[in-house]
Amino acid sequence: MSTDKSLFGPGRSRAFSPFLAPEERRKLHDVLNIGSGMPPSFADELRALARKYIDDGDSLKLRTVCLLVADLCEQGWQVSVEQERITFQPPGIARADEQTVDDVKARVRAALQSARMRQLREPSVRQFLARMERRALRGDRRASVLDLIDDGRALAREIGQINRLAENERDCALARLVDPVIEVCETGARCPDTGLFLIDVWRYFRHTWAHEYRPIPGRQMLVLVRNAARPNRPVIGIAMLSSPVMRLAARDRWIGWLREAAFERISTGDWQPEAFAASLAERLERSIAAIRWDDLATAEEIAEPSETVAMRLQQRASGAAYARELELKEHYEQNRSGDGKVKPHRGQVKSNVTDVDWIAASEDLLFVRKRAENLAHLLSAKAVFRRAGLRAQPKEALDSLFATREGQKAIDVGLAELRKAGLSSEIADVSICGAVHPYNELLGGKLVALLLTSKEMHDAYAARYGNQVSVIASQMAGRAVSKPATLRILTTTSLYGVGSSQYNRLALRADDHGLDHDVVWSAIGKSLTGGFGTLHLGGETTQALRSMAIARHDSRRVNNRFGEGTSPRLRQIREGLDALGLKSDAILHHATPRLFYACELVPGSREILMGVNGPQGSIAPAADIAKAWRKRWLSNRAKREETLQALSKLGAASVRASLHADASGQFWLPIDNF
Repeated sequence: MSTDKSLFGPGRSRAFSPFLAPEERRKLHDVLNIGSGMPPSFADELRALARKYIDDGDSLKLRTVCLLVADLCEQGWQVSVEQERITFQPPGIARADEQTVDDVKARVRAALQSARMRQLREPSVRQFLARMERRALRGDRRASVLDLIDDGRALAREIGQINRLAENERDCALARLVDPVIEVCETGARCPDTGLFLIDVWRYFRHTWAHEYRPIPGRQMLVLVRNAARPNRPVIGIAMLSSPVMRLAARDRWIGWLREAAFERISTGDWQPEAFAASLAERLERSIAAIRWDDLATAEEIAEPSETVAMRLQQRASGAAYARELELKEHYEQNRSGDGKVKPHRGQVKSNVTDVDWIAASEDLLFVRKRAENLAHLLSAKAVFRRAGLRAQPKEALDSLFATREGQKAIDVGLAELRKAGLSSEIADVSICGAVHPYNELLGGKLVALLLTSKEMHDAYAARYGNQVSVIASQMAGRAVSKPATLRILTTTSLYGVGSSQYNRLALRADDHGLDHDVVWSAIGKSLTGGFGTLHLGGETTQALRSMAIARHDSRRVNNRFGEGTSPRLRQIREGLDALGLKSDAILHHATPRLFYACELVPGSREILMGVNGPQGSIAPAADIAKAWRKRWLSNRAKREETLQALSKLGAASVRASLHADASGQFWLPIDNF
């Protein structure tokens, strides 16, 4: 089956023909043949039907298709059934009945809420929420997570009193009312005010977000912003810094990691060709030195590489990949359980403990392939740079390299290495950021986003991840490798494709607030036709697709281990969709545009990442940022009567209502302990 990529625009139809036996196809058509008049309960009915099928053979296929269709219908996709195919039509960015940005946001939010509400009804989640809200003896006092939610009515009353003060007295009074502090949630750390684990506190408030809570692989720094000026230091908002996406065109173009962007900046004089050429050559040498090569090539071949050695390395990589495929199949046969599940093939290195034999770890077939493959690319690019005379005549060499296919490929390799180095320790993605009740009415989300750029966050990130032994880099090098974690840039993506009130015009000007430099969250690009992701697919569907992939390949090829590849969830889903006979890109392409934002912690951070400039300026402390936020936003917001009215309705009751109400607004847990 093929899917035309021109159909990826919003609202375009995509037709699929799953690989099903004739009887299973008939059953599927009987279930789905409902035309355009889907009842609201259709997705739940489809899931109930899917659970009747066992996970084997064609029944597994039918079960997986039912779960997939249920998720897509719930997200607003239109589904119709024809003789030999199913046609899906994604909702896109806007519909004819939507007139405003708020209309679009409401529809996207409603689609996300369906998965969130389904998660909130899970017994384990209900038990977690009840345990957090139960007032219990923890330490020397009886406390509950509800104690960490400020009383909006009391807050509104105090703000009303402040508003009656003279203008020159309001700033100090507001500082005594809202004094933000950053609290990083370390494993095992408890809240001194309630005795609750900080990670549990963060997770509780995370469940109030518009989309369901999913742990993600890679780095995760959970952050609470609390108000030290109020009783129990109530939570203002939460955030999470996570590992950045490996490839993101808008971000990579903004930084200069794409060849076209690099060429433009050299052409306009933003970068000096000599500095850029030196950075490329130096990055290539450092990347080669970071790979164990003694079992792959000679010292002479590393110093003066040729296309012959690059081809030999590619052959070695292919051989290792084939041998690992056989290894995974053998693991599958030896570890397959009665229900068809297979435990992951983790390899020898389980963690970055100090007694690892890194030489032996580098000889794992996965890393033999990665070492040989990466070294082939690096040596091939090095040979091209040497022939062009990049070090001796940088300007002339760059002109030649940018003009030829061979040279462009070599530059792409160098830029990819610069990107990998930057993403590994100098960029973090803000995957969660916002305020909780009642501080959302006081633009607390802007405060949280700004505080993430503070010196306290920069230092906390360095303390958490700096000089930590990297499992992947160490297996690639055959020795223990640690890297400094110098946070320079934060990036984030809008949940809605029509703008973000939190990040739009989010700037503190140095001249207005006495800062060393401007603190600015900038819009850096937009995905006009949407992007690829898994947010619209639920956990049950993902598990079924994983089973499909394992059944098709007679092996578990995605094992959630370091070095195997980015985004295990996405790769598992792709394999499962391919096993169904569906074009994975057509399902994973959500057709909802995304806006991308970024903030440089100091001016010139992008140039530092490219190796064409040095550091400029210092990072503002949290206290200075909070003071600027109060002046720029809180002061004016607090004067609005509608803000005080909305504020007075928010607090523990409103937070709890958002967690315990079903789609009709009815509570399914008793309300008490307020």
